[in-house]
Amino acid sequence: MLSKSSMKTHAPMIDLESSCLVRDLYKASSQGRIEISVKPFVRRFALSVSLTLSYGIRIDSWKDELLQEILDVGSGISLLRSASENYQDYVPLLRWLPNRKRQQGIDLRARRDQYVKLSMDAAREQIRAGIDIPCVSSAVLKGEETTLTKMEIGSICLSMISGGFESVPATFMMCIASLGTEEGQAFQEQAYQSIINYYSTVEAAWSSSHREEQIPYINALIKETLRQFTVTPMIPPHLTASDISWNDAVIPKNTIILVNAQAANHDIKQYGSTANRFDPLRWLETKDPKRNNWTDRPATGLQHLAFGAGARNCVGAGIANRMLYTAILRTICCFQIRNSKTRPPNTDPVDYNEAKSALVAHAKDFDVHFQPRSGVDIGSLLRETKL
Repeated sequence: MLSKSSMKTHAPMIDLESSCLVRDLYKASSQGRIEISVKPFVRRFALSVSLTLSYGIRIDSWKDELLQEILDVGSGISLLRSASENYQDYVPLLRWLPNRKRQQGIDLRARRDQYVKLSMDAAREQIRAGIDIPCVSSAVLKGEETTLTKMEIGSICLSMISGGFESVPATFMMCIASLGTEEGQAFQEQAYQSIINYYSTVEAAWSSSHREEQIPYINALIKETLRQFTVTPMIPPHLTASDISWNDAVIPKNTIILVNAQAANHDIKQYGSTANRFDPLRWLETKDPKRNNWTDRPATGLQHLAFGAGARNCVGAGIANRMLYTAILRTICCFQIRNSKTRPPNTDPVDYNEAKSALVAHAKDFDVHFQPRSGVDIGSLLRETKL
């Protein structure tokens, strides 16, 4: 379900959900007349994709009660899962002492089980009604996937939901925040011109963006946002599978390793003196910047640690990239983005996160002015998707 070959299957879903995101931004901003927060709309976008992939159901409104419950429970679990919040994982003696977080975990688990059952029941009803929506649960319920147990499939679905509804929104928000700064206006214009240079028209770009990732500048924006605003600052603990020699030391097999992705993504040795600055051009090169004919800068090895590394690298990286690519490209095509002067974003790579002890970063809220681009018929683009 998450392989590169499955992206064609998911294209209609990403088309629909990213179109709904643009629709929500356009409508909530009163067609660009008022400043708005991005957070509720991109959260709906990310969670609806996760639910569709997992159970074949979607959420159309950011006010939906199920959405609010999943967000609340998921945020609570994220805090409990943080490596810095669970000292009993490293000091066994603490496991015998009273811990209020244990009861919090039990309560959150019960609430989570309720919406998981509701979602699975909805998937069963769709199968009975003859509605065929490609999703993990449907494949198992119809007997198409026999190698996984119900517990394993439940774990996969929960991972997709918990992994996507926080990381994708935070990344999208901080990309928009970075483009909306004074410095970001130039990046924004370069990105827009790169899109037009390749597709000639906004309409052509809109029609293709959910099926391909062809614009190097958009890919650079995504990579730079993932690097600069590391949404999982401390990657979940890894266990070494064998003895590892590192410098003059040996790390024994079965040793727990905590990877500081935040520090790695801002390593001056790797990214130079501008490691703490948002600059998508670090991933690009061109012979003529004025023509915006950017190409990917040659690179080898792991370019950033936003999706982890090794055997526990994020399995949803492909779908997350496609979601971000489509959403960011379509937003740039439709709007000129400028941050609010009265409620601007915090674009510091550390302080942008309002929940530093959580497993996944929570971007501090802010307002943005989405000015519809002159000559772009947003209504016509939305009708193309048949919302």
